[in-house]
Formats: sequence, C-alpha cells, structure tokens
Amino acid sequence: MNRFTKIASATLFAVLSVAGYSHAATPRAVDDALRSTARPAFNVVELSSLDHRSPVLAEYKDVSPASMSARDLQASIESNHSLRRQLSAENVEIGNIVGAERAADGSFVFYLR
Repeated sequence: MNRFTKIASATLFAVLSVAGYSHAATPRAVDDALRSTARPAFNVVELSSLDHRSPVLAEYKDVSPASMSARDLQASIESNHSLRRQLSAENVEIGNIVGAERAADGSFVFYLR
C-alpha cells in the first residue's frame, strides 16, 4: 500500500470513529426521551446476567442505584406514568435501575443492579 493510501485510510477511520461517537445518545437525551415517550417499548437487563467482558457491564458495574445519575434516570422514569405502570407490571423495581440506553429501533434498555 502506498503512503497516500495509508494516510487516507487512517484519516477516514479517524473521521468515522468520531462521527459515530457524536451520534451516541447522551444520558440527558435518554432522560428527555423517557419523559416524553408515551408507552415506550423496553427491555430489562440485569447486570449480573452479562458477560464479565461486556462493555455495558464495565460502564454500569460501579454505578450505585443511589448515585446522582441513577436517581436522575429513576426520576425520569417516575415522571412517565405509562412507563412506570409498564415496569411495575413486569415487577421491575425502579429503584434498582442504574442505567438506560436507547436502542436503534427506538426502544429503551434498562440496566438493573
């Protein structure tokens, strides 16, 4: 591979990785979406069920349900009455939720301690 192609390839990979990261949902965006989405679809994942090498586990394993980020998330869930009822029907204790992400299909994934 010639020098120009190597530099062009490296530049392209660098730009794509930054662009991909900038489109990731921020915790604030997830909180806002939780507040405003009527009857959202969701999945619940217990952190204990994840593989020890999971990047999701690495992100949330040290988050306490009493932490500020978890409490903000829990408040967002509590403010959405429809979601709160759906989670209660699934026997999910909102106080055990430590993280959430928005999936590509628009549904939410809640991570429980």
